[in-house]
Amino acid sequence: MLRKAPTNITKASQIKSFCLDFNWAPTGRRRKPLAKPGTWKDADPAKHVAWYEQLGVNVIQTFCVSTNGYAWYKNGTVPAQPGLKHDFLPEMVRLGHKKGMKVMGYFCIACNPRWGAENPSLSYGTPSTYHLPYTDEYLKFLSESIYDAVSKTGIDGFMIDWVWMPNRKATLGKWLEAEKQLYKQLMGKTFPGEKNLSRQDDLAYSRKAIDRCWATIRKAAKKANPKCVIWVTVNKIDHPHVINSPMYREADWLMNEAGSLSGIKKVEKMVGPKTKLITCMALWNGANASRAVPDAQANNIGLYGFATPPAPHGIIPLDRAFTPQISELSGDQKNLAVLGRAYRGLPSYAEWKGNKFTTPRNPPPFEVSYQGRGRGHQDTGKIQQSSTSATLITNSPYAKGRGHLVRIGKQWPREVKFQFQKKAGHPAPVKSLRIVNGKQAVQIPVDGSPVTYGPMNSKVGLGDRWTKNLLTKNTKQDGRIKAKITNTKALLEITLPKEILKGNVTELGFDWAHQ
Repeated sequence: MLRKAPTNITKASQIKSFCLDFNWAPTGRRRKPLAKPGTWKDADPAKHVAWYEQLGVNVIQTFCVSTNGYAWYKNGTVPAQPGLKHDFLPEMVRLGHKKGMKVMGYFCIACNPRWGAENPSLSYGTPSTYHLPYTDEYLKFLSESIYDAVSKTGIDGFMIDWVWMPNRKATLGKWLEAEKQLYKQLMGKTFPGEKNLSRQDDLAYSRKAIDRCWATIRKAAKKANPKCVIWVTVNKIDHPHVINSPMYREADWLMNEAGSLSGIKKVEKMVGPKTKLITCMALWNGANASRAVPDAQANNIGLYGFATPPAPHGIIPLDRAFTPQISELSGDQKNLAVLGRAYRGLPSYAEWKGNKFTTPRNPPPFEVSYQGRGRGHQDTGKIQQSSTSATLITNSPYAKGRGHLVRIGKQWPREVKFQFQKKAGHPAPVKSLRIVNGKQAVQIPVDGSPVTYGPMNSKVGLGDRWTKNLLTKNTKQDGRIKAKITNTKALLEITLPKEILKGNVTELGFDWAHQ
């Protein structure tokens, strides 16, 4: 097979990337510990590249050194993951380049438990997140590690993560002697003591330390390969330690890991003329991929996602994410489903059949998204349709919630129904359903009381949180407005009044309540 040239990315919106994340232990816990060395030692590069190809990426993000401090390639400056079966990273590069993909590595900057354990006087203790101050000794090790990985593995670049100052909780806020010396070295004056350190000096020192660390990273990478892409990810993109910094101006790619477009807008004037901006779909940040992905594409922002795979092979079955409707999914599965379609330029309702996506002749009449629930159970839904009607089946354990419908077809079906499933012994708590179309609002009591209909409160948007102020004081009960209600042991179904669809509106906001 002839080697293809890696994707030529000239603008940020062309970046289509993902990471099977080897940083965190594959547990069901919300707060995952760092992965133990060798957790994915049997990972097969050929199967991983095939997985990325199936997802549709043009940029693979994998690892030089993951957060446990061990490398993903053999015979390097940093010891390899214990028991590493394949020379993983160089093989990923070789196979990825055959497919025309860029292959990016990864370094965790403020965390390296292996090095910290070997140099206890230069670390605030492990296991921990940010535990390393940027001393001369650590920067020397970091520089050698980066130069080695870029020189030996053939990667197109690498991501740097956790470029933060150390967390000193393990020492109850007390500074290491080594960091006190670093303070004097950078600030030109003796460390004043923890209680006497002013916020102004702490900020100045922190920025100087991060700037010096960045300069070390950039010098090592560009010396090894002047074309090496340095990809900076920041989980607090407007943090005072990094805003308006050389790192922001000189980074090749800069990512807002928190996943918000508003965060990127805050820093877009701080970056260099060639810096490409990226957003992130991840379980921790709660980004609604259904909205965030098209928003990013419309604003020339690259796309990226990551998820922790199961051990020992590190592969997430994509059929489980691609087969259901996107609205039936949440978390990592939803992110994969949205990105898999977006990376192919397909609509969200494209169907996965025969190991490929196809666009149905009769797409659903609308798309649905639900209010995020943080890290809790997420509401999901499924759309069923016939020639004259469409039913949204909502699955939620909550007594109240909200969502948003966007019309896809030329017009709404003759009937639009909302259905809430009931589980044995747990009747649906819904007492009323409210619908708004931007101008008008309707409240439908489940007990058959008259429907309230009238002007929508203009101060409340379709995407606003559930609120009692959705309706204006001018809305009144109107016996002429009809909403068919079916309430059985198995389900609650409400057919919308035709008045709320008048004018073939584009969007509908809705919420359900227990009041």
